Amino acid sequence: MSHEFKTPLATISVATDSLANDKIATNPEKVKYYSELIKQENLRMKKQVENVLNMSKLERNEVELFLKETNVRELIKRTTESFNLIVKQRNGSLTQEFNATNYTFKIDEFHISNMLVNLLDNANKYSPDAPEIHVKTRNEGNWYVIEISDKGMGMETENKTKIFEKFFREETGNIHNVKGQGLGLSYVKKIAELHKGQIIVDSHKDKGSTFTIKLPMS
Repeated sequence: MSHEFKTPLATISVATDSLANDKIATNPEKVKYYSELIKQENLRMKKQVENVLNMSKLERNEVELFLKETNVRELIKRTTESFNLIVKQRNGSLTQEFNATNYTFKIDEFHISNMLVNLLDNANKYSPDAPEIHVKTRNEGNWYVIEISDKGMGMETENKTKIFEKFFREETGNIHNVKGQGLGLSYVKKIAELHKGQIIVDSHKDKGSTFTIKLPMS
């Protein structure tokens, strides 16, 4: 796992050294490029640290949910719009479709937001080309349902149950830019279960994946 922290640190180091170069420092496009690189790697390292800390707490049963009445639609909207900045950097699209008419109920806003970011990040990094991600909500009886779909590489049938295991990662073939230590989906599953919810995956190799989260509204 150490390379997951060493790689962004090394990238940041190279970028800062480059910015110290007089020729680069006077080139606005180069400055913007290296500044964005530092920002991206910093966010990636922050996310890795958060995942490790969250999983450590979950394993020790130290996570206590702070449930409060929340406008879940607005939470999803904010989270999605923020993540869209990352998707746009790859010339991708992130669309929303809010069909749920009841969307205010008790959740732990911090962990549900982290859960959504993990799923969006998963959809983004397993899309070899410009990502096409769609977030959709609906009510299903007493469930609030969130679907996050992509048209990425998908996965083999036998891996659909393995992906929620700690440290498991889908083989990416010739895709070399997939980064992460395989903690994200394990964390997502545990948070859904702590909310007495469910997570279901429907995925087909080379056709994409849909992750469905079902949260009870009472």
